[in-house]
Amino acid sequence: MEIKGIDVSAWQGKIDWKKVADYGMGFAILRITEAGNIVDKYFEANLTGCNKHKIPVGVYKYSYAMTIAEIQSEARKVASTLNGRKIQFPVFLDLEYHNQRTFGAESIHKMADAFRKIIEAAGYKFAIYCNVDWYVNVICSHLKKHDFWIARYPANDNGTLQERLRPDFGIGWQYSSKATIPGISTKVDRNVFYKDYAETKTEPKKEETTVATKTKLQEFNDLGDFYAGEGTGKPYLEKATLAYLDDFQRNAGYNNYTKFARDVSSWGQPGCQGQPWCAVYQFWKLVKVFGLKKALQIMGGGFYNCQSVTRHAKENGTWKKTPKKGALIIFRNGAHIGSVRTYDTKYVYTNEGNTSSAAGVVANGGACRNKKYKLTDSAIDGYVWIDYGTAADQTSTTTAVKLNKTPKYVAKVTATELNVRSWAGKENPTIKKWPLLKKGNLVDVCDTIKAADKSEWNYIRIAGKYYGFVAKKYLKKQ
Repeated sequence: MEIKGIDVSAWQGKIDWKKVADYGMGFAILRITEAGNIVDKYFEANLTGCNKHKIPVGVYKYSYAMTIAEIQSEARKVASTLNGRKIQFPVFLDLEYHNQRTFGAESIHKMADAFRKIIEAAGYKFAIYCNVDWYVNVICSHLKKHDFWIARYPANDNGTLQERLRPDFGIGWQYSSKATIPGISTKVDRNVFYKDYAETKTEPKKEETTVATKTKLQEFNDLGDFYAGEGTGKPYLEKATLAYLDDFQRNAGYNNYTKFARDVSSWGQPGCQGQPWCAVYQFWKLVKVFGLKKALQIMGGGFYNCQSVTRHAKENGTWKKTPKKGALIIFRNGAHIGSVRTYDTKYVYTNEGNTSSAAGVVANGGACRNKKYKLTDSAIDGYVWIDYGTAADQTSTTTAVKLNKTPKYVAKVTATELNVRSWAGKENPTIKKWPLLKKGNLVDVCDTIKAADKSEWNYIRIAGKYYGFVAKKYLKKQ
């Protein structure tokens, strides 16, 4: 199997992706960031064009990093730019910078591995791009277990594939830098891949092994480390306005606007945009790892309020006075919340949102940070224990359900009293904003889903702004 495609960057200028698609294109690998770790100015347009015309996409990052911290920063920029958006092909680490070559094979291995960990933690496939010389003389055997995209083309390159130069290694070959493609005004790189990632339903077995050993606890901690800027010192900062919510540092301010509140709101929950967000951040991480239903079971419907989280934990038997990895940690009578990364005989090490790097509890500091406290610190109220299961059965596969928030019709409550729950199923807590409806109340019905027991529940809107779930059998369409 061979699939032909291209790789492009801002050097190609504005591309007519319809013409490219009509010509026939098996894939496109897009440059995502350039020197200075800034986003390629045509990346978003290229990604939009490929998606519109159904061209499978991968991205590449030409690395200029000279330290582990710098290559981690490059990886975080790639991950934050993609921001969870689906791509079919891998994120390729482009290794060709001559200054990096002087480090030697082992250092190159460590740097590539640091990049890989962040990319995979963000949910993307990882692979490497380099030329034949780098592959043979610089890349160590440990790195060669990964997929490689190999560059090799002749001095008399005329845009055609010259079979005599085909490498006998790698899953892809960049065979020309001077191809002509309709819709692109400049010469462009041409490639052939032997692996169709767009058709791959499961990862190769060697990659499955890597994923299977990553527990939900590990993913939960990885998410925290990512947004705390672990290794780079550049954490996610809250925003002054609703602009640039996905950028880690841009538009920083103290008005409590965050991507976490935006996302939580999009999942049909009260995201509390513009309000203190330490609890919303922890809830967001739990949803990413467990899915919305279990996250609500862990924190309750009042997840945006630390005192409510404490009450819910006490009512459900998960409130403890000792730490546990992955537990939530509550401070100062419910004034602040974090999560436990790990602990030892003296300290508990945390990941927190809406805090700062200053020592001690900072309940409105505007950033995601990793911190530590003495186990005996009087500011610690207690812990909410979470069952993450084992490595064998608790790998992360769940994401939030996307619910329709646009009303479909109006319905009347037929029960004398009707609980409004945070998720479908009577085992879930009621919402805090409007926990109970009375007979005759009118609500907007937005969606219908099934609970764990297969019963049907309506996703409703109350008073034009509060959302929750009620059993469908207690509503009558008007």
